[in-house]
Amino acid sequence: MNKIILRLLVPCSLLLASCIAAELDNTECDIEAVSLHFDSPSDIFYHDYDSMQTILSSESEIVFIVRSYANIQSIPVTLRVTEGASIFIKTSNGTEAPFQNGSLVDFSDNQVHQFHIVSQDKAWSRNYTISVVNDKPSEGNLFIDFESYHLDASGKYYIWDAPDAFTDGEWKNGNPGFKISKSSAKPMDYPSTPVAGGGPDGSACLKLETCDTGPFGRLAGMRIASGSMFNGIFDVGNALLDALKATQFGTPFIHKPVMLRAWLRFEQGGSFQDREGNVVEGVVDEPDAYIVFYRNEDQNGGKIQVDGSDVMTNPNIVGLGRLPHRLKADGSDLLSNSPIHGLTNEWQEVVIPVVYKAEVDPDILANKGYSLVISFASSWQGAYFQGAIGNKLFIDNVQLICE
Repeated sequence: MNKIILRLLVPCSLLLASCIAAELDNTECDIEAVSLHFDSPSDIFYHDYDSMQTILSSESEIVFIVRSYANIQSIPVTLRVTEGASIFIKTSNGTEAPFQNGSLVDFSDNQVHQFHIVSQDKAWSRNYTISVVNDKPSEGNLFIDFESYHLDASGKYYIWDAPDAFTDGEWKNGNPGFKISKSSAKPMDYPSTPVAGGGPDGSACLKLETCDTGPFGRLAGMRIASGSMFNGIFDVGNALLDALKATQFGTPFIHKPVMLRAWLRFEQGGSFQDREGNVVEGVVDEPDAYIVFYRNEDQNGGKIQVDGSDVMTNPNIVGLGRLPHRLKADGSDLLSNSPIHGLTNEWQEVVIPVVYKAEVDPDILANKGYSLVISFASSWQGAYFQGAIGNKLFIDNVQLICE
């Protein structure tokens, strides 16, 4: 009898083990990090840490910026991928070949290489592109008209091209996060949208609007979404966990900014509400616009990147300019019913000077040791999910003036 039971149990055990093994096969197919290996990274990159990039789940185009004179014909490349995933590289004849980490890749002549990542269970795959670009001298002054925009790959929301000086060439905003909370929204219902012919000169302009995020947003404690536009990184994968940390401001910049000029128009929305949706009496919501210049490397050569929690207060900030607001004695925001930003429903040119509290080192500047932030928002408390639904900030013809 025991032998019969044992004979029955053995196949079942093998079947169960087989099922468990099958369940353990990973379905993910992401590149988590990319490293380029050099004996002396500082000869190639502006910072040693630039030789490695952590890749967000939303990214598929990976770009490394190296010094203008760097030789990029033969670079050892290493990819860290999700557990069990396989790496393939597209060859010159259009076929795919397995890729061995540490292999040399030629990035000269603007070559962009396509990598195909296949999950451990072979059921999923994802394509990435990797390129290495020699830096080009950039003009200090920038002109930004927000006329170059297009729908994202999903066709759900708009994205805007940014100046080449911002390295990744794309403005960031909260639209990807709004897609999670309100997936039924049409492209023009998002917080950041273009307005064709809406600018002061009849060209396209940018509209930032504070929007209701719907039932999902209320459930997540994020009832409103402020329209926003900034240069930096928006980690949409962590937006629901820590929105302040997910919003990372600034990109390395090689010139010293002295002022920001912008044409702005503002339409006041409804009642100011706190994060729980309660109306706060005696408070009028306000738009925001600011420019920040900060040191992007610590004493040990580590990377510094300000985020939504310290973009105004990080001790590495050397220069700051902001649309006028009422502030507390410690410099933090003071909610008020009598704003002093001066914006109205009529277009006007606004000048925001940069006030420096520390000297800018010319050698550090020449090696991109400072980062620049340019940021706009329809609600200045939007990062804390407070504000007035219906606030609208229109922006056009932005000029960055540098020394």
